[in-house]
Amino acid sequence: MPKAANRIGTVQRYIFGELDEAIAREERSGRTICDLSQSDPDWDPSPTVVHALVTAAQRPQAHRYPPYDGDMALRRAFAEWYERRYDAPCTPEHVLILEGSKTGIALLPLAYLDVGDVGLLPDPGYPTYRAGIALAGAQGVSMPLHAELGYLPSYIDLDQDRLQRAKLMFLNYPHNPTGAVATRAFLEDTVEFAKRHDLLVAYDLAYAQIVLQGPKPALAMRPLAGADALTVEFFTFSKSYDMQGYRLGAAVANPDLLGPLRKVHENVMAGTFLPIQAAGRAALDAHEDAALEERLEGYRRRQEVLYEALKDLGAHVTHPIATVYLWLRAPRGLTGERFAQELLRGAGIAVTPGTAFGQQGHAYVRISLTASDDVIEEAADRLRRCYPQGLEARPQQALQPQ
Repeated sequence: MPKAANRIGTVQRYIFGELDEAIAREERSGRTICDLSQSDPDWDPSPTVVHALVTAAQRPQAHRYPPYDGDMALRRAFAEWYERRYDAPCTPEHVLILEGSKTGIALLPLAYLDVGDVGLLPDPGYPTYRAGIALAGAQGVSMPLHAELGYLPSYIDLDQDRLQRAKLMFLNYPHNPTGAVATRAFLEDTVEFAKRHDLLVAYDLAYAQIVLQGPKPALAMRPLAGADALTVEFFTFSKSYDMQGYRLGAAVANPDLLGPLRKVHENVMAGTFLPIQAAGRAALDAHEDAALEERLEGYRRRQEVLYEALKDLGAHVTHPIATVYLWLRAPRGLTGERFAQELLRGAGIAVTPGTAFGQQGHAYVRISLTASDDVIEEAADRLRRCYPQGLEARPQQALQPQ
């Protein structure tokens, strides 16, 4: 049998495929699972978005190959959207349309890292950062994030030898999985740090508009003094516009920085279906601030239901001001993986073990708020029934199949 490339041995299987299999096994046994593991918003896209998709699909030429960089009308609309939100210059030449932001994040290391180079990544953090670095043949070096520092990395604590070999750094705020938000002072420090060490900063803004308390959107980096020469920002239509199945995102950077990523992208991908891009343009053009606020109110409601249930049970859980997650420390000294198994088998609740996001998450689980209100309420009820003496006491018995 042919042998896989050595780099494949450095890449873990994507955690959510494994979670899907575990949930399916429980469901085959007759149980109904409250799936709070994945970030898959249950809201429907705006009718404006769906109408644009259907209308565009009926036009002549709609089914031809799309432009590699993205349809000019969408790139222009996205540039205008960016300028409105962040009061920073942005033209269509600053925008590369992606098949979901995950694609650009995974391909960026191929554009900027050689074998033996170092890529810095947050720990805990989105798994694709590490996978992209590994697939480029580079070394991923974790920047530990701790609650006492607001889940912001401490640059002075990084290993200097590895730092000298670093060429790329991933950051993500609002942060998946903890819900932390970056301060302006931190981002300004990041710009100075990146300048000193000649680093490209890949700033993942997937949750920029999913801010439950405080101003929206969350701060971008490019508008800061000196940042435009060293920052590539990533955006997605999945979280803000409930278009996750459409696979549509964008990278924003000055054209010189964007060039290497564009070259990799056009050699690997063939562009996004034009009607999907038309739907993305409709989402941007609609200025749906009221619709977004309605979604955010729904997430606030769900967050409170689960947060109050967990606090009543003595949980060590953060109350994040952004994103669609709760970050829960496992009780009784359990690892996050063991606690996730306990919840799935005992309470019929699926959550994500924190180690999916790095070693700093070994004692945590991530709980998603993207299930329906009914599922969230049912999960809170199951927690109370499964742990009547609180989470620090062992569950008395597994719930009966639902």
